[in-house]
Amino acid sequence: METITIPRAQYEKMKEEIRILRSSKLYKRLLEFEDNIQKKKYSRKELGF
Repeated sequence: METITIPRAQYEKMKEEIRILRSSKLYKRLLEFEDNIQKKKYSRKELGF
């Protein structure tokens, strides 16, 4: 395991960006998409293979 050190200001900015992202409609749609994908088995043809 590797440890990375970043400045406190950068860490706080990253926390804020994550909070904003998680409250966005796009993020919620992505989570819904993941749930829908897991519920159904898709064929290779449906996935474009």
